[in-house]
Amino acid sequence: MAIGFFVVVLAVWAAVMTLSLRQAALPDERDGLLLAVFHPGSSQEDAFRAMVAAGGEPVRTTWLGFAYVARGLEPGFVGRLKAEGALAAFGDLPVGPTLGGCAAMPVDTAKIAATKLQ
Repeated sequence: MAIGFFVVVLAVWAAVMTLSLRQAALPDERDGLLLAVFHPGSSQEDAFRAMVAAGGEPVRTTWLGFAYVARGLEPGFVGRLKAEGALAAFGDLPVGPTLGGCAAMPVDTAKIAATKLQ
């Protein structure tokens, strides 16, 4: 009985998350600061190469090994990013703090947006 309930809860959660992520994904025409998600297991070098080839720049890594904050200043950046191998791109997600060890600090999006990689 408990295992069946767990399976049902897991299936409902997976369906809701899939729908939520599809709805939250940015359209191909968008540009700006975003979270680029690649296939799990993709190397950081391949992801950075894809971001640059799409006309953008990597801003920072995340605690997930396959998601990166990137910036593209030309319209259509998301579409080009997908063409280079990204699974999806997301805008402002409600996951604010950046965790580091035992400390948490809020993400300063203005500071990130002002960062220029050389």
